[in-house]
Amino acid sequence: MTTTSSPGRTATAATLCVVTAALFAYSTLETMLSPALPAIQKAVGASTPAIAWVFTGLLLAGAVSTPLVGRLADVRDKRAVLLGVLAVVALGTLLAAVATNVALLTAGQVLQGVGLSLVPLSVGIIRDTQPARRIAAGNGLIVGTAASSTAVGLVVAGPILEVLPYTWLYWIPFVVIVAAFVVAWVVVPSCPPTRRGRIDLAGGVLLALGLALLLIGISRSSKAGWGSPLVVSLLVVGVAVLGVFAAVELRTSEPMVDLRLLGTRAVLLTCAVAFVVGFGTFAVFVLVPMLVELPTTTGYGLGGSALSSGLYLVPLGIVGTAVAPLTGRLERAIGTRGVMLTGTVAMVAAALVLLAAPGRPWLILVSTALAGLTVGFGLTGAMNIVVATVPEDRTASVSGLAFVAKSVGGALGAQLGAVLLAQSTAPDAELPAWSGFRSAFLLAATVSLAAALLSIALPARLSRVTTSPTTTIGEPA
Repeated sequence: MTTTSSPGRTATAATLCVVTAALFAYSTLETMLSPALPAIQKAVGASTPAIAWVFTGLLLAGAVSTPLVGRLADVRDKRAVLLGVLAVVALGTLLAAVATNVALLTAGQVLQGVGLSLVPLSVGIIRDTQPARRIAAGNGLIVGTAASSTAVGLVVAGPILEVLPYTWLYWIPFVVIVAAFVVAWVVVPSCPPTRRGRIDLAGGVLLALGLALLLIGISRSSKAGWGSPLVVSLLVVGVAVLGVFAAVELRTSEPMVDLRLLGTRAVLLTCAVAFVVGFGTFAVFVLVPMLVELPTTTGYGLGGSALSSGLYLVPLGIVGTAVAPLTGRLERAIGTRGVMLTGTVAMVAAALVLLAAPGRPWLILVSTALAGLTVGFGLTGAMNIVVATVPEDRTASVSGLAFVAKSVGGALGAQLGAVLLAQSTAPDAELPAWSGFRSAFLLAATVSLAAALLSIALPARLSRVTTSPTTTIGEPA
């Protein structure tokens, strides 16, 4: 990438601080809601299936909007797109804070889901505003921020809920997001595209519909079962719609997501690794809090609170935040393949360590620290690969595609984990047996091993690409 001297390309620490603060506030907001779910359900008088859509709606909105926002950022001024995303998230947070019924709350959560696009959007802004030597570290800071906010959100939610109504979990991030909007308006420079293009509305609708059907099918599988007609129909139709989307995109001169870039080995493998890493990390993000909060009478639970389960995830945030900005240096030392291998092998180890966790709580801390290496090195490495191998005017949209792959993988992993736990629960018991957790940890380790094997196929080192999407993109060295 060549950094120009125009105001839109000026590297500024202020820009990096603004996008980091906005991402931290948003990610912390979404994490804090998990321990508050019972209080929220009672306050709005929602049934269990209805309150589940508070999170399902957010996930769907995020998965659908991320590639759309990414493409918009590639063909329009990224500063304007950032301000638009922050405005939508602020509105959604405000609606959720004042909601007195589940319909308004869900609407607010759906609008907040657009904030999931902040990661790929930030990657595009960093590429435009930072000098080449700081891009990898900037991407690491973004990924590290997302990692640390997960732990912070779980830790601070408990104390806030003890002294304040749950609505403060919305009001506090709302103030930070509004402040980030104002500061971004003032300090973030214009980031015009290298060339303007049109928005592929047909592709956007097909992608949104296909992803929505897949994610709804996955979310219904834990209760209805994978073999139920509804789940099978949703998954089959979702895959079919995505197939039509692929056919349309390959024939469009300015597609929503340039699938031809997946012909580049590094990009294809990066998306595959992101999907598998998202799948594997469910062992930490979903199962560890359950393990900590289950009663000690189970023989393996720790009988902890929501606060203590958050504390067990703190090593993930600390390690992820510490190592992510170092990814660029590590890439220069051991290459891209080495960085991705380090991250994926760490997840294999994290899942296997959990097999010995009963009676050894300190091993949970070891596991979450290893998962921090996965988040820090693996996801930052994936973003760096996209920046190095994708044309500048496709950075945000392809980053969004990789991020969606991770989210879908995480959703699938969580549902399969739920199935394994349900299968281990005896008919006359309310809690799952340890065998269910053991099977889930082994599944996470196996899938993470597949990610490590995919990483081996990555090029050892990458050369930067700055060509336009109309130019044939060669295989990275």
